[in-house]
Amino acid sequence: MINKLSLMGLIGFLGLLSVPTSEISYCAFFAFFVFFGYIRVVPDELFVTYVRKAASTAFFIWVVFFCIIYAAAVLMGNIELFAIGFPLTFAASMFAFIGMLIIHEFLEQRGVESSA
Repeated sequence: MINKLSLMGLIGFLGLLSVPTSEISYCAFFAFFVFFGYIRVVPDELFVTYVRKAASTAFFIWVVFFCIIYAAAVLMGNIELFAIGFPLTFAASMFAFIGMLIIHEFLEQRGVESSA
């Protein structure tokens, strides 16, 4: 059984768009290949709880940053700020998601975290 979280690694293939378009920013999609590491992880109850914790944290970080960027773009009257800030809010939420997963896995391996 394949862990469904590992399917997010398929998004990494969008990084190949950097070759025909010569746009270097597409290379950021290669970071999604890290999710292929979860192919062999058995999604037990604790793992699902960790993913939910990480996803909820990432979601709230995205909402807060998105609201800040959106309000700043409206108040300043500069739509380019929104065009620059939107990918940054997405990147911040993905960093938070991956970081929270790594922290939970590290603590689980050390036996520190016993309650979900």
